[in-house]
Amino acid sequence: MVDVLNRPRIDPRFVQRWIEARRAEGRRRLRVLVAAVSLLVLLLLSFGSVYTPLFHVRHIRVTVSGPVAESAVVALAGVGHGNLMIHINPAEIARRLDAYPQLGGARVAKHWPGTVSIRVSVRTPVANVARATGGWATVDATGRVLTDRAAPVIGLPVLQGAGVAPGPGQWLAGALGPVVIPGTKPSAALNMDASSDSATLPSAPAAALAVLQSLPPALLSEVVSVTVGPNGLSLAVLPANIAAGSVPVDLGDESQLGQKVAAFDALLTQTDLANVVSIDLTVPDRPAVLTAR
Repeated sequence: MVDVLNRPRIDPRFVQRWIEARRAEGRRRLRVLVAAVSLLVLLLLSFGSVYTPLFHVRHIRVTVSGPVAESAVVALAGVGHGNLMIHINPAEIARRLDAYPQLGGARVAKHWPGTVSIRVSVRTPVANVARATGGWATVDATGRVLTDRAAPVIGLPVLQGAGVAPGPGQWLAGALGPVVIPGTKPSAALNMDASSDSATLPSAPAAALAVLQSLPPALLSEVVSVTVGPNGLSLAVLPANIAAGSVPVDLGDESQLGQKVAAFDALLTQTDLANVVSIDLTVPDRPAVLTAR
């Protein structure tokens, strides 16, 4: 039998400390519980709020570099006022716009609580390409096929020797391709000053389209064709002051394209080509002009 009378007496101060420790532990648990419940409620409120009219699309800002209506871009993007911001996927919208053959370089962003911004470029055709099965296609400077047509576009040169044109929205083999944003200057997309033995010498189709893109509109309208051949690039030019027949212009390989374009520009704007039979720009700082006797 336990002797209750002889049990050691506990100091009341220890009892008080034990009680206070248990109370403090209880208060900590309560604070943790309150914080967890508050966080859960906040998350639920935040998640639910994005489905309220407060976070619907209210503003769509469109910037288009080219002759396409903003309303057409919005329709192609598939974005409308009232759409939930949480459902807006900028990357998917950009892919949707870039898939349209005549557009490219789309940049889409959403700005909470209710604004979507869209920037997109319109591709400019620089050449006609004949189809093997008949008909024609137009291509931009990156080599993307823009449209199929029954006849070539008047005022655009014909690109020859660049292979078979794929369907609209695809790129010619050897062209710059989808990595280049439409409207990028040729000098920013490829090395226009590359030497013949340079590792950065452009491919023939890319070089041919870069030459066309580099020409002023007035000179581009006088170019009948650009040909990619085994010996390099050549142009057929029909200036306004020549009554009949075109003048062949030999550009040689894909090197020194910037200098060759500058020399070509100077010759066509400063020289009377009425009696010119051919032009050789393979060495751009020493152009050779052959005239009729």
